[in-house]
Amino acid sequence: MKITTRCFFPLIFVFSTSTLEAASSFKESSLFNDSSLTLGIHNNLKYVSEGETGRRIVHEAWGQGFSLDYRSGYFNDLIGVDGSYYGVIKLAASDNFSSRGILYNDQGEARGFNKFGQIYGKVKFADASVNGNLYAGWKLMKLGVLTTSMRAAPNSYQGVSADLNWDAYRMRIAYVDKSSNRDSPDKVHFTTNEGKEITSIYTGDLQFKSDGLSLLYIYGESQNYLLRNGLELNLTQNEKLSYGAQMYTTNALNNYRSMSTSKKDFDSTANHYAIDMTWKHGNWTIKPALAYTQAHKTNGIGQFPRHMTKNSRGTFNSMAYAGLDYMRDKEKVFSFDLGYQLTPDFLVGINTHYGMLRYKKEKVSEGEFNIYTLWKPSSPALKNLSISTLVGPGRTFQHTGTTPITNSNGVIKKSDLMAYEFRIDYKFNIF
Repeated sequence: MKITTRCFFPLIFVFSTSTLEAASSFKESSLFNDSSLTLGIHNNLKYVSEGETGRRIVHEAWGQGFSLDYRSGYFNDLIGVDGSYYGVIKLAASDNFSSRGILYNDQGEARGFNKFGQIYGKVKFADASVNGNLYAGWKLMKLGVLTTSMRAAPNSYQGVSADLNWDAYRMRIAYVDKSSNRDSPDKVHFTTNEGKEITSIYTGDLQFKSDGLSLLYIYGESQNYLLRNGLELNLTQNEKLSYGAQMYTTNALNNYRSMSTSKKDFDSTANHYAIDMTWKHGNWTIKPALAYTQAHKTNGIGQFPRHMTKNSRGTFNSMAYAGLDYMRDKEKVFSFDLGYQLTPDFLVGINTHYGMLRYKKEKVSEGEFNIYTLWKPSSPALKNLSISTLVGPGRTFQHTGTTPITNSNGVIKKSDLMAYEFRIDYKFNIF
């Protein structure tokens, strides 16, 4: 069949016009019109001088971080894409910088780094009182047994996650198989304490939240390694007084049980229980808390493992939160936080912990005392700026792994420490 030019050119014109109209409609859709780009600046300095292993070591790292966060709108009110780029510049570091989680440990040398920490697709839907979201790709995550921690840059995870909200309830689930640590540009697998690969982590949580009550149940498993259940409760009595409780239990699975004892944090089960109270009066905020841990370990002091694997970070909202301290077997911990709002913009306070346990019938104790400040200006021009400081001494015991070091008389040796932290965060919208 012969097509004449008189028929062909009108067809081209109609097709081109339709294509241009579709492209114009796509460009003017909320996918672009509702998008934003935010620049973040994160300056973080951490210093610790300690002698837990029997010799004095100084850990210090100082990094200048920045972030570019792009958030798209939704095409057809359904689908979008987000991404974040992070960079960290080395300002200073000691020989033992790596434990500070700020700078990249490049074969023993402290370096800055940069990376695309987030890039993921997103889909949303809503129907009456029900709405939900689906995500796939590299993403920051605070869900179930996993969390994201921010220093000069954050850690992120590769996988899929979803949430569903209806009335006072929220349900979330996730499956992840890789991570990028907060102090590294590398994309890595999860591993056991012995360095063996763990294929994935799957997790989820269910929350009920009303005006006076918040109840959160969390669940997660690092494949055939650790299984965790958790319960977090917050009860508000009035505008001045509220109560909190946290309970986490972790069970060893086959790949954990088969590890050598020296690599284990506990033998078979580890539990952590905590309660707290918050009282607000005028410019004062007072928060005391009690905590207790069960984590038996043969020939050593066991501890509750906050993280589900190496290269992941675990959810843990008890006040007994300070590195690996205050979560040892049969340790009783008292924590206390006192804050005073000196001005509407400036908060000053003290934070202290004291923990006590017994090892071979001998009393073992540890503690710390910190003074902190937080300045968040109320000026509209600086509304996303915050500057915080923390400084204070502490005391713990010397140990090899989890086994205390004793002197010639069999008395456990003590170790003093000193720590301080300085942090500046500022964000502003580019568009």
